[in-house]
Amino acid sequence: MPSASKSLSIAAVLLVASLGPGQSLADYEQGDVIVRIGWGYVDPDDDSDWLEIDNVATLPDTRVYVDDGDSATFTATWLFADHFGLGLLAAIPFEHDLAVAGLPDLNGNPLGKVDLGSIEHLPPTLTVQWFPVCKESWVQPYIGFGVNFTTFMDEDISNAANEYFHDVLDAASPASLRLDDSWGLAGELGIDIAFGPDSNWLVNAAVWYLDLDTTAKISFRTFDGYRTRITTDVDVDPWVYSLGFGYKF
Repeated sequence: MPSASKSLSIAAVLLVASLGPGQSLADYEQGDVIVRIGWGYVDPDDDSDWLEIDNVATLPDTRVYVDDGDSATFTATWLFADHFGLGLLAAIPFEHDLAVAGLPDLNGNPLGKVDLGSIEHLPPTLTVQWFPVCKESWVQPYIGFGVNFTTFMDEDISNAANEYFHDVLDAASPASLRLDDSWGLAGELGIDIAFGPDSNWLVNAAVWYLDLDTTAKISFRTFDGYRTRITTDVDVDPWVYSLGFGYKF
C-alpha cells in the first residue's frame, strides 16, 4: 500500500498533467455556455441594529438573528471572450428562521432568543468571471465579482412573537412582517472539473459572498386602535456554498 507522501506525489503529478497545455473538448473558449445545477447552503453572517418602536423608542441590546437555509441552485456562465464570462446565480427560494433577542418582558428584564418567524428569499446574482486557465485544462477555476439582488417573500410571524406583542405591547391583531428588497455587491470563487479530458460533463463547487442589507418592519394594531410599527436594519451578508453537476455546450 503506497505511503501518504507517495499518494500525494501521484495526486500532484495528476493535477499538473491536468493543467498542462493541449486542446481538448473540455477547454473553455469564447462562445461556450456552461450550465450547472446543485444544492446550495446559505450561512448568514448576520447582525442588526437595535429595534425601534415607531422610530421613537429604542429597545437597547435587542437584535435579530437569521438562521441558515438550503435549496437547489442553478448557475450558468456565458464566455463572451477567452478567459472571461458572465455568470448568473439563481435558486429555488431559500427559507430562513428568524429570532429576536433582548426584548423586555413585563418586568423590563431582557428575554433570551424568541422565535420571530420565517422568511423566504431569492438571491439572483450576476458576476463577471475570470477563468485563468481557460484553454489549457479540463480543471477550470474561476473568480467573479458583480451585483446581487435579493427579494423577500412569505414573511411570517411566529405564534410566540404574536403572544409577546399581545402580552407586552398591547397588540390586538396578529403582526405582519415585511423585509425590503436589497441590492449589493457580490464575489465568488468556483471550480469546474470535467469528468475527463474529452467530457463536457463536469462537477462544480462554488462559494459566494453577498452584501445583503435590508430593513425589517413589524406592524400590528393595538387595542386603542393605534398601529404600532417596529423596525430594524438587518445585515444578512451570507456566505453561499454550492456543490453540483454541469454541462458545457
